[in-house]
Amino acid sequence: MEYISIEKAKSLGGLRLVLTGGVPGPWSEAAKGLFRVRGVDYAPVFQEGGGANEAILAWTGHRNAPTAMYNDEAARVTPVEMINLAERLGSGPSLVPDAIAERVTMFGLLNEIAGEQGFAWSARTLMFAAMVENAGEAAMASNPMLADYHFDATEVATAPAKIIAVLERLSQQLSAQSAAGSRYLVGERLSALDIYWACFSQMLDPLPPEVNPMPDYLYGIWGLTAKAIESAGFQPDSALLEHRDYIFPTYLTWPLDF
Repeated sequence: MEYISIEKAKSLGGLRLVLTGGVPGPWSEAAKGLFRVRGVDYAPVFQEGGGANEAILAWTGHRNAPTAMYNDEAARVTPVEMINLAERLGSGPSLVPDAIAERVTMFGLLNEIAGEQGFAWSARTLMFAAMVENAGEAAMASNPMLADYHFDATEVATAPAKIIAVLERLSQQLSAQSAAGSRYLVGERLSALDIYWACFSQMLDPLPPEVNPMPDYLYGIWGLTAKAIESAGFQPDSALLEHRDYIFPTYLTWPLDF
């Protein structure tokens, strides 16, 4: 992906999207997917994962990615904010279900995947713990993400159970949807939840290098999630990755471009 400079981005109107560059960060990839599916053009701005990103912080008020800057409006950073902006600016079928019960399910499961103490938060806790174990206090000092996301070593012991609980609930949801004749996590059409799970499932089992040319070290880091739940005696439902393998080539950028 070709990124523009921060100075160039600040001079533009429209949608500027700060994205973690060089790696398929799931929060960034999901945001890109939302705007792609909704047909919204954006200017990508490079953010260094784990870096100080002082210029981005000064511009947006946020160090990490993704951050959506639209015209002169306030920065948007959360998945719900990203979804609402994509819905507002985009066109075509909505990524939010019409029925309120399905919306409640979608946003609830979205939080379990991408919110605090959910699937990705807990997987990232395992990664942070490995960084601290390997680099000691140097990791804490060199990577502001550990402070920004409140890394707490006491959460490491409970992280696998939290991950497993989310995977079990997603499996139940997919099974019920399949029995109803749907390939999607909610309703009968693609929703934001399908996009988020497809992108975040990489933290469970990354896509192969031929379609996902991410750095080799990241395969080892993301592999910690699978090792942790395997050690807990849990085997994920294969339908979870089959869903991902349908959503990505059908709706999202394929091969990945980051």
